Amino acid sequence: MTATSATETPARRSWRFLASPGWIGGILAALAFATVCWAVLAPWQFSRHAERSAANAQVAAAVNAEPRPVDELLFLDRPPDATSTWQPASATGTFEPEHQVYVRLRQDAGGAPASEILVPLRLADGSVVLIDRGYVSAADSIKSARPPTVPTVPTGTVTITGRVQPDQPDPLHRPAQVTDGRTDVLGIDGGAVPGLTGPVRQGFLQLVDGSPGVLTPIGVPQVDEGPFLSYALQWCAFGGMALLAIGFFVVREYRDPRPAESPAAEESAAGIGRRSSVVPADPLPAASNGRRSRRFDRSQLYDRAEAHDGDGPYGS
Repeated sequence: MTATSATETPARRSWRFLASPGWIGGILAALAFATVCWAVLAPWQFSRHAERSAANAQVAAAVNAEPRPVDELLFLDRPPDATSTWQPASATGTFEPEHQVYVRLRQDAGGAPASEILVPLRLADGSVVLIDRGYVSAADSIKSARPPTVPTVPTGTVTITGRVQPDQPDPLHRPAQVTDGRTDVLGIDGGAVPGLTGPVRQGFLQLVDGSPGVLTPIGVPQVDEGPFLSYALQWCAFGGMALLAIGFFVVREYRDPRPAESPAAEESAAGIGRRSSVVPADPLPAASNGRRSRRFDRSQLYDRAEAHDGDGPYGS
């Protein structure tokens, strides 16, 4: 008996596969991902790049500017303008070393623990400007268990030059602590210096190299663009790749669809499967001379059944 093989119906190109739930979900996921990349993530990185560029331009302009009088940059009733940060300012007055404090939990240029030294400068109008002399390393004081030795400030009237900084108050408002004759604070503002009298201008000055009373000056921040622009371009690329990928699979499915089977072929294939699952028995030999047909097991030299019936090769 010859089995009928299943025939495949040639596949026809059609866009109807796009209506299936799998394709709808895949396309919507690709569109959503591209939208998030282009409308949220990339603009966020572009905005951070613009902010960094503006800050770098402001720092570069301030660093290269000529010093201005402190009265034009530090005020009693308001903080310094954001555009004046890092701007050099000059001030003339008298240091008050009795109110000098150590600002703890700071770092030097190499990232090692350090303390910044803060001292008030009394101006001719009676107001006070806080002066950051720079930092001293805390590693030596930790090893020797003694506070670092800090050179004294010049006496009398001096003219200093420093860079404008906004106040850096302690967010926890922790009080000053006196240890081994020195006063430790955790923030830089008028309220952080105990016993200070008179109006205090908001903000402070970081002394530049060569100014009277300077220790190790605090350097200006590094001016670099950062990775934000490259991140923004990467998000744009990821969104485009998602759309290209889903488009590629859609076109491939349209150009090379999977072959469809006709109903008759499916029924034929199902019948063949059912018949092939049953192992047919070997047919019995055809009857000869009116005798009953019997299956002979050729692996045996002696057929017990035929010997018993008496009609085998050796029967009577």
